[in-house]
Amino acid sequence: MPKIECPIEDIECEVFHNWLELYEIPHTHIPNESKSQTKAAIVRGKKLKRMGVSAGYWDYDVYIPVMDLDGEIGGYELVKIEMKRAKKSLSTVSAKQKWWGKIYDMAGITKFICYGAEEAENRIAEMYEFINQEKLKRKPIDF
Repeated sequence: MPKIECPIEDIECEVFHNWLELYEIPHTHIPNESKSQTKAAIVRGKKLKRMGVSAGYWDYDVYIPVMDLDGEIGGYELVKIEMKRAKKSLSTVSAKQKWWGKIYDMAGITKFICYGAEEAENRIAEMYEFINQEKLKRKPIDF
């Protein structure tokens, strides 16, 4: 039986981005990966660091729509996603990523470390349902 490869993080990110696009969920990927060692990449990395790019900052800002009582988007809730490869044994969470995670906690920002695009998709879908169900529970009684 052939060995099944575990996609690299870049592929997981592309799949997750495509899913977010499909459902028109506002998001951005923070391009702070720095594994390339070409001269151009090193120069760019140094420039980005001077501009304020921080090591360990998480991969995605995802803005989950919060529906108002009329079914329209009434706001957004930020969720931070740190994407890892689906196979946990092939992924590590760095000390800087853990530090940023604590910052997000202290700021009251919901965050998830996700092992693969499928887990990230499920987390966002669960958050959407949770946020919007809580809103419906608070709906005033219309007499």
